[in-house]
Order: sequence, then C-alpha cells, then structure tokens
Amino acid sequence: MTATVAETLSPITTSICNPIKPTRVCFSYAAYAKNVVQHLKSSNIIVEKGLSDVEFSSIESTFNFIFPPDLRSILQEGLPTGFGFPNWRSSSQQQLEILKNLPILSLCKEVKKRNFWIDSWGDRPVDNDQAVDIAKEFLKKAAPVLVPIYQHFYIPCTPCLAGNPVFYVHDGEVKLWSFDISGFFQQVEFKSNGMILRRPSLSNLLNAPAWAATEARKIEFWTDMREMAAARGGGKHRRWWSEDLEGYLEDVFLRLTEAGWKEKDVREMMMVDSGGEGGSDGRRRRSDAGLFVDKKGVESHVRLLSKRLLRAGWSTEDVVDSLGPPEEMCPEEDSCIDFYHNSS
Repeated sequence: MTATVAETLSPITTSICNPIKPTRVCFSYAAYAKNVVQHLKSSNIIVEKGLSDVEFSSIESTFNFIFPPDLRSILQEGLPTGFGFPNWRSSSQQQLEILKNLPILSLCKEVKKRNFWIDSWGDRPVDNDQAVDIAKEFLKKAAPVLVPIYQHFYIPCTPCLAGNPVFYVHDGEVKLWSFDISGFFQQVEFKSNGMILRRPSLSNLLNAPAWAATEARKIEFWTDMREMAAARGGGKHRRWWSEDLEGYLEDVFLRLTEAGWKEKDVREMMMVDSGGEGGSDGRRRRSDAGLFVDKKGVESHVRLLSKRLLRAGWSTEDVVDSLGPPEEMCPEEDSCIDFYHNSS
C-alpha cells in the first residue's frame, strides 16, 4: 500500500457532496447496530455471531476495561473478524493485549526516539530506557484505555458512555477521526482485503443515527494530545518555539504577512524539521519533545530568522521593526544584525 490509512482518508473534515437522503433514521443503539452489521456484510466483511454477555464479562475482566455502550451494541449484534478488526473471541490473550496497548507503545516509541516528552513528567533521563519506563508508567495511569475498533482506530472506554470520539493513533500521531462511532462507520468504506479505506460511495453510505454526536466529547489525556499535535503542526514538522513565545512569534507572523510575505512562506520559514539548518545532522539545542525551550536555542533561531529576512532583501530597519531591537533578539550576545554582516 503506497499511502497510509490516515493519508488515504482525512479525519473529521471529510465531507460527502450531495448525500442521499436516509431511508430510515435509527433512534436506538440496537437498531443502529443491526444497520452497521448489515453494512459490513454488504462490504464482504466476515461477521460472526455477536458476543454474549458471558464473553463480554470475560473480556472486560481479563483486560480491565469496559466496552462503551455504543460499541458494545454493535459487537453484541455481530463480531467483525475480517482483516484489521480485533477478534475478541478467537485471538489469543497476548494478541489482544498488544492491540489494546498499541497506542501507548506508539507514544513510548517516540519517547525513545526523543521526539516526545511531557514537562509534567519531570526532567527527561539521559538513558532512553529509563525515559520509556517513566512515560509508560504515567501513560498507563493517566491515559484512558483506547479500545481498538479497526486497525489504528480506537474509542476511549472512559467515560463509559455512548458518544465517545474515535481517535487515530499510529507512529506517534494522535488525530481526532470522528465525533463518535457512528461518524467513523459513516465516513469509511471497508474492503474485504483490508487494504483500502476511503470515502464511501453514495450507494454504500451508512445513514447516521438520530443520536449521532455533533461535537467531540473531551477525553482525558487523548484530547490534550490531539490538541498538542495540532498546535505543533503535526507530522514530522514541529514548531521550534516554546509556548511562552507563542504570542511574540504570532505578532512577528502578522507583521511579515502585512509587509507582503505570503502566509505559506512565513510558516515555512518558522518551521523546522530534523534535516533543517543548524548542523550537518540537523541537531540543535532543543527539548526532547522537539520544542526549543532553552535560551541558546531561541537565540539561534531568531538569528536565523533575521538572517533569512536580510538575505531576502529586507533592510536592517525593517528587520529590527519586525523582530525587535538587537538586544531583544539576541540578549547577551552579538546582535543578529552584526551576525549577518559578519557571516556574509
């Protein structure tokens, strides 16, 4: 597969043009569950007999979580066992444990790669294994269990209410995919080989129930993670400033766009990835979460920004007007203006 699931189908923002009118609106979870199961069968997904109360109790006691009511209704009506779906009946305990823990393992992997760390955990240990142990302990205590629905799509088990949002969690990415489970099934079309996930055709569009959520419920930790990822730009590109510089740099952004720079060019100049300027291996003084928080890192990047503006033809006065006087841009160091002239 050349594209990831997340790249193939956009979350939340996905829209269907001129959708067909629903033929029947579901007012109960049981009625909607029947529609979902029929929808999966029509997509040639293998669906077995639904889980019994005894099976639900066994699964919940073994893995220490409770299925949210809306997902439980679907699994009670029929158990999808096609590619990508968790087989709660026949898979081994070890397999299901791994599936349940994949979101946390994904974040711990980013911790080990020094791409992720939360300040409230304290100072990051130099030793990667120790850092992972701290992260894992915190995540298991603070992050509600995400119950797998399909591949890397999960629904929180806490609070144990219908209408929890569906998250996509994979390779350190946390995305809000849909406001609730009905939104998830409405937005995607399944293929029997599990390799294609895309916008459903109008003829295969699953109608939304009357009780479908119209906004995402806030979920402890996971909502914050999603918002944090959005604030940092997502993906492999991360903003290099720390949160206390947000207001200052937003002001710089506005000044540059008002001066005639394209928004795209300004944002590109204020973003950096692992292969950017600053050394042959792209490493610079920054926090382990990818945000530049120490004084040297901030000074270095403000100097770099002023250098780019000067090379682009800005006058010294314009740069000072946009970024502030030299002593504010590079306190206790040679001014950024002097830096540019000395290195030209």
